Amino acid sequence: MTDPSLSPDSDPLRPRRQLAEELLFGNSAVRDNLTDVQAQQLLDWALVYVLDVVGQTAVLPDAEAEAEIDKAVMAVSRIMRHINRLVGDLPRLDDKSARKKLKALLTDRQRLTGQPANPELLEQLVYARATWDNDAAFAQLYNIIAWEQEEE
Repeated sequence: MTDPSLSPDSDPLRPRRQLAEELLFGNSAVRDNLTDVQAQQLLDWALVYVLDVVGQTAVLPDAEAEAEIDKAVMAVSRIMRHINRLVGDLPRLDDKSARKKLKALLTDRQRLTGQPANPELLEQLVYARATWDNDAAFAQLYNIIAWEQEEE
């Protein structure tokens, strides 16, 4: 006989996880410049982050939890939109425009993680971008956001 406490229906965070997934997967604007593999990798990164936030809401009332989940989804969605746009635009941008758009990504990453960005990284990205194709651009941008998760 199975233990009813292990049933997925008994998981009090299940509705919150479903909300987070629906919010993340419903936004096509975060993947139209990406390949299917890249989009999935980016969605997986976002889901790991947001589901961690969902876990942290276990003791919160529903209204507060939903606000925290919505805030996390909005934050990762901003980063996903930056990456989507940059993958499509980065090789064609002039240095000033590239710097501005990359700085916006780094700023949103800093807001999300609390970790300051290395200013040298910005300059490296600006000057290296002209040699990137779609895959290289995505890999470089993904590394900016994913390194923190991989260190944990």
